[in-house]
Amino acid sequence: MTMTRHHVLIKLRVFLPVLILLSALALTPAFSVPSINVSVQSIGACTAERYWIDVNVTNLEGTALINQTFNATIPSDRIPAYSRLRAGNVYVVDENGNPLYYWVMRRTSKIFTVFFRIPSIEANGWRVVRIYYGSDNPYRSYRKPGEIFVYFENFNRLKKYPHVDTGIFDGSQAFTSKELNVSRSKLVVNSTISTWFSSTAKEAQLTTLTVDDSYDVVFKFRRKSDAQNADSYPFYMFIHTKVGNRDRYDYIGIHESNSAFHFEFGNDRSGTYETTEKAGKQYYLGRIFVSPQGSSGSVEKFSNGALIDSHTFENNNRFRNRDVSVGFGQANADFFATVNLLAYVDWVYIVRHVNYDVEITAMGAECSFN
Repeated sequence: MTMTRHHVLIKLRVFLPVLILLSALALTPAFSVPSINVSVQSIGACTAERYWIDVNVTNLEGTALINQTFNATIPSDRIPAYSRLRAGNVYVVDENGNPLYYWVMRRTSKIFTVFFRIPSIEANGWRVVRIYYGSDNPYRSYRKPGEIFVYFENFNRLKKYPHVDTGIFDGSQAFTSKELNVSRSKLVVNSTISTWFSSTAKEAQLTTLTVDDSYDVVFKFRRKSDAQNADSYPFYMFIHTKVGNRDRYDYIGIHESNSAFHFEFGNDRSGTYETTEKAGKQYYLGRIFVSPQGSSGSVEKFSNGALIDSHTFENNNRFRNRDVSVGFGQANADFFATVNLLAYVDWVYIVRHVNYDVEITAMGAECSFN
């Protein structure tokens, strides 16, 4: 049975709402930029106090979703008065005006993405949330990514990251205290690795995850290493578990080969890897999807805030309900070589993966008139 969507307007207390847009706009609840045609009407003599976007989230799962995290990704040129939108003045409320936990993942010149947690949506049901921006934020205390993700690390300070040997390379070591640093809320991974007759790596664990459901491991990173004419890996992110005496893993990394940098996606089931287009020094969003049945993933490449390329991979690893390590590494896969590897990681989060649909149902402003 098809359920009728309802647009729920929040009761406004002070300002007169002026409607800018009222048309359903489908958004992709992922990292890619949706193609949306929006015609924004003039608000005339209105002096806007704050702006809002109503988002309708539909649960496409066959069961109720409790305390689930969702995201809305919107191209900046489709958002009225985008210059007024700042990460610090964004907040999210439900249809009754109650604040929701949220986190602004990115606000660039090209794109805006905000995450929020909804307490409950019944199976195949929906909820409307309102995203406010452009004025003071009365709910700064609800900007808590730790409340909306299974795991979140934004590297405000350096922590201890235990060594884990994944088996991706012939051997691995621990990072030394001088090779990991935090600068401007970024993890700086800067190591020198020498090899003789076989490859070696340095690897560290961020957290562990029990694969009792489907999860997305998402991270923002970039490589800083220059070409060194060596077979090396300035950065890779991995999931790993032991199955008997074997290592089972997946990873997303940047691989230097023949003085060129490419993305590489791990697949230990077949013993092969896949490389795609060249990777520069831009920032990337990587995603490793893991479930008891298998894993897959994607990388998106950004330049000046705009998505310029994307790649996907999948394999048939089975992780079942095991505990997996989630971590990062650098590697030298050359012979008789010494390389210096440098990369930055902005943040890493893990979120429970579910199927849902996101639509913008209205945009508007609350304002007074001149």
